[in-house]
Amino acid sequence: MRRFLGMALLILASAAALYPEALDAQDRSSRGRWSVSTSLTFPLVRIYQVYVSYRIDDRNEVSMGPAFQNYRHESFTANAYTLILGYRRYLTDELSVEAEIYPAYNRMYSHVTDSYHPGWELWAEAKVGYTWDLADERFFLHPAPGIGFGIFQSNPPPGFDQEIESPIFVPQLLLGVRF
Repeated sequence: MRRFLGMALLILASAAALYPEALDAQDRSSRGRWSVSTSLTFPLVRIYQVYVSYRIDDRNEVSMGPAFQNYRHESFTANAYTLILGYRRYLTDELSVEAEIYPAYNRMYSHVTDSYHPGWELWAEAKVGYTWDLADERFFLHPAPGIGFGIFQSNPPPGFDQEIESPIFVPQLLLGVRF
């Protein structure tokens, strides 16, 4: 797992070195530095999230926001209150690489023991994204497929390790607005 995280960080660092600030970039200042977006795909698996993002400059963006995970497996149901922390590095005006971490307090309900298993967890994702501007560049669509993986789970219920896939393909599609 640490090897995978190290590889993801190495890819992000390499991308930053390969695509310096001097690239012929469209001036993004007219778009607004702030944006709010939400996932169109994650609600299909009962994960609800909102990103608030700030564009530091033409190539770098940070994000954070709340998420609630209520996905269900055969042996347990998640009830995770989550904080999203992310970094996006634009390689071109539209193409980006991204890294996100999701620290969460998860009060999982076990269908095996009929009891709650409260605990802390940490999830991470490495993604490649592309931004399509809509409606005069104010609105945008941002598909960002990636790989997600669990880093830490403090109190897993019975069956957790057998049912959670890690790493897993993450089909993220965000819809957002800039201001």
